[in-house]
Amino acid sequence: MKKIIIILFSILSIAIFAQIPESSYWYPNDILDWSPQTDSQAIYNVSHVPLARRVIGSPITDSASKDIKIMTLSIMNPSTSGMPSQGSNNSFKAYPFTFWQYVDYLVAWAGSAGEGIIVPPSADVIDAAHKNGVYVLGTIFFPPNVYGGRRNWVDQLLRKENGKFVIADKLIEITKYYGFDGWFINQETNGCKDSHVKDMIDFLNYIKEKAPWMKLVWYDSMSNTGAIEWQGELNEKNVVFLKNNDKYISDAIFIDFRWQSLKRPETIENTINTMKKYNISKDRVFVGFDLQANGYYTYSNWPKIIDENGKLKVSLGFYCPSWAYYSSKEIKEFWDKEETLWIADHPVLNYHSKEDFFKIEWNKDYEQYKWQSPAKFVVEKSPVTSLPFITFFNAGHGYKFFIDGKVAKDSEWNNRSMMDVFPTYRWKIDGNDVNISVDYSDAYYGGSSLKFEGKLKKDQETNVTLYITDLKINDNTTLESVIKGTGNIKVSLVLNYSDNTSKEFPLKFFNDWVNTIYNLENNKTITSISLKIVAIEDTSYSFNLGMIGLIPVKNYDTHVGDVKIDNIEFKEGLYAQINLHCENSKAKYYEIYRILQNGERRLVWVSYNPYTYITQIKRDGKEKFTTLEVVGVSEGFTKSTPKKVTFQWPPYPKPKANFEVSNTIIFPESTVTFKNLSSEVTEKVLWILPGATPNVSREWNPTVTYKEEGIYPAILVAINSEGEDVKIFNPLIVVTKKAKEIKNLALNKKTYASSNVPAEKPSMAVDGTVENNSKWCAVGDLPHWIVIDFEKEVIISSVTIKHAEAGHESADWNTKDFRLQVSNDGINWKDVAIVRNNTKGVSTHSFAPVKARFFRLFIETPTQVGDKAARIYEIEVYGLESF
Repeated sequence: MKKIIIILFSILSIAIFAQIPESSYWYPNDILDWSPQTDSQAIYNVSHVPLARRVIGSPITDSASKDIKIMTLSIMNPSTSGMPSQGSNNSFKAYPFTFWQYVDYLVAWAGSAGEGIIVPPSADVIDAAHKNGVYVLGTIFFPPNVYGGRRNWVDQLLRKENGKFVIADKLIEITKYYGFDGWFINQETNGCKDSHVKDMIDFLNYIKEKAPWMKLVWYDSMSNTGAIEWQGELNEKNVVFLKNNDKYISDAIFIDFRWQSLKRPETIENTINTMKKYNISKDRVFVGFDLQANGYYTYSNWPKIIDENGKLKVSLGFYCPSWAYYSSKEIKEFWDKEETLWIADHPVLNYHSKEDFFKIEWNKDYEQYKWQSPAKFVVEKSPVTSLPFITFFNAGHGYKFFIDGKVAKDSEWNNRSMMDVFPTYRWKIDGNDVNISVDYSDAYYGGSSLKFEGKLKKDQETNVTLYITDLKINDNTTLESVIKGTGNIKVSLVLNYSDNTSKEFPLKFFNDWVNTIYNLENNKTITSISLKIVAIEDTSYSFNLGMIGLIPVKNYDTHVGDVKIDNIEFKEGLYAQINLHCENSKAKYYEIYRILQNGERRLVWVSYNPYTYITQIKRDGKEKFTTLEVVGVSEGFTKSTPKKVTFQWPPYPKPKANFEVSNTIIFPESTVTFKNLSSEVTEKVLWILPGATPNVSREWNPTVTYKEEGIYPAILVAINSEGEDVKIFNPLIVVTKKAKEIKNLALNKKTYASSNVPAEKPSMAVDGTVENNSKWCAVGDLPHWIVIDFEKEVIISSVTIKHAEAGHESADWNTKDFRLQVSNDGINWKDVAIVRNNTKGVSTHSFAPVKARFFRLFIETPTQVGDKAARIYEIEVYGLESF
């Protein structure tokens, strides 16, 4: 019998608190205290994917150059703080960047004065970048002073002890331990002098001498005088941070966006002259494009950087190509924008929204500055250079998780460590066109597959070049592929070899997933993989490609040692958060299942890190114990026998009664809806509603009528097998003919707040509009609050708050936890409503009518994602001037 480890918790020990591990962030001095031994979360932030070797393809456009590179500064996580290390088993939200074939450096852009300014990439981002052979860098961001930057943070970074830059040593230690590749340094804080410049040059040189493998990129902001004066070109004022005394102290420089200025026509010429003077190659100088606001609608000075042959004079640096994700409401919109951003007007590649791109109406006076395809200027690179190579076209998140074509987990998840290598070309199609998309509704393994849809006449064919490869077949190796679909077609994989021969491998084709396996010839080198579609008769077709694998036949190590639960936190007696690890394990990654009471085995999480966590696991009914099984998966997709661990739940809880009401001041003969907010374990309810018709109800959310004027209470009893709980509001409902006089009492009233950024004042939260960025934005330490002064005592009964999403910002920035408070003196405050876990862009909260002169919105958790800035577009306080 296999060993089962049981974790028992007595009634006295159920309040064990486990924090879901977060990606790291620090201020300079804080980093000195960091070590893997003192930071209990550090081990969860380690990448377990080495940097893949890449092969460079052949140019497919006349404008493509192998010496031109691309750097992206991408917001990979929506916040600096509060970001899970490895994703989440109950959320789909993650930026699934897949155009790695065009990128040489990915900077995980993050950092803020209110959270931390030294931010390494999260583990899932490192894993995804390294699978694709891309260097991934953390951010060291010294903000401009107006955004909270402090000169002393620069002093702290450059601090020396006994001739050593102590923070530099920590940066090297962190980079090596977490397994990423280096740092992007953006120093935009004013107040530095010549001495800071000297120290910064010494600091960079110190790192390169101690860790020559580490990549450093300098941002064109601080000049050689110490002043913040963005050059917009490479010149004597900033070249010292790239190359000093004929030695590279940074690997590259990101030139500020000002190079594009029409008033400075010589910025690129000056840059090239400086490059020649110091013998600096094109792959070290990246000119910046700011895409955060408008993405591919951005006008850019392409003519300045394109030579007479149509090739680029310098490399490209993109700030926030992540716009494609954060500006999209739906995931399909993201994929369309992502393809358009990277492929745009490419003369060879074709994609679903290409016609739409050419329909964009550009200002005729500036048409020469319209967006162009970055992909056409560079040569594609591929990490498909070693065996085994397996891809399921998994985008690293999903609405479900599929294993062997079956739903193993029927809820959302994200973990970009699981992202597969996507096709090198999007899309290189010969013959008849085909629409290719990422399909989240069906997959063979993971959360997505590739869907192919088209029409063909008899004997017509379509060829899609998928991957550039450099795969040497020296041992017994199988080619495997899984597809499913409909249509009267033949589908084949085509392997192209270095000796200019190719071989076609027909695939079994049915309306359910089917795996086709071939043994490959030895002593061959595969240089590319293509997909061929041929019509047997005139047909429309639709099929999903779920897997391609080239897998050596051998024994793979899947060993998983004992599984240990390191910490558990229980919530409401129904949910558990679990930190766990596998000891002495050799697997590539780990599938974690739970066993339900009916014996069903259900996937809960998949992780590349043997130290991982389950964000949320729900109790199965009233079970007392839950058994987890961990299965190791090898690089060849073989699996270990399960290792088990069991934990005990706390006693099943009694319910907690709570409710809200649609309105509390109403006209006679009006209806009111009561919404049951009792805890999830509630099994039955009883409403007692004096004055209402009906005055007793067992409905979950009853709607009742109040016919007569008066003031009435409301009572809810929540019941389950363990007991009951009662919630009483007395008084609550006011029925009066004066209800017709209810209005927004907050409009244009006096306001003051805990803080605000200069352009987003408290008064903008009561000005009656959410347009044109009319909002109150608070920054700095929590909590944030805003007060509205009615200038006299009024009667209020409900509040509507318009959060970030109402102002066309991300739903991730909607206020999560807050209190509605009233006061008559502006000093002593009383809660009239406490809101937890709000996700809405517009939220309305009714409560028993109360007299007050002041109203306060007291914000405890400003966003869904850890960002500490509050964004309130409008506060509407409804009530009566008098009763």
